[in-house]
Amino acid sequence: MTALTRRLIQIAVALAMGSAVVLVTQWAYPIGHLAMHLGRPQYSRFVGESDLYVSIELNVQNVGVEPVRVDREHFLLIDNLGHIYKTDPSTQFEAYHAAVVTILPLHDLHATVVFRLPSGRTAARLLFVTTTGEIVRLKLS
Repeated sequence: MTALTRRLIQIAVALAMGSAVVLVTQWAYPIGHLAMHLGRPQYSRFVGESDLYVSIELNVQNVGVEPVRVDREHFLLIDNLGHIYKTDPSTQFEAYHAAVVTILPLHDLHATVVFRLPSGRTAARLLFVTTTGEIVRLKLS
């Protein structure tokens, strides 16, 4: 497969997924190409707790030619005051309770990331941190 063919496949997948797609290019994620579609943040609270839980549905598609390994540690959340949070370790990343997932080329992953925030805070941005330390900032609606 030539570089031009790979790029055309990536563009076609990005167009098919709609306007809320962010392509993480090879410079940022050297072992593959990803397309991400984010759902709106959903807020919930357990009875008797003051903290909020924020869950964000993700659809991550590998639009490259190499398998890509993703886990919940790749995602961070920035709240409306600029504080950064890791995912809540008591939750699982993927629907079948996998902590780490390898996405094969032209396959996708449906997952949910969950964060615990202090009361009164809202989710502003989702950060995707690559294995090389590059950071992709994704604005949340």
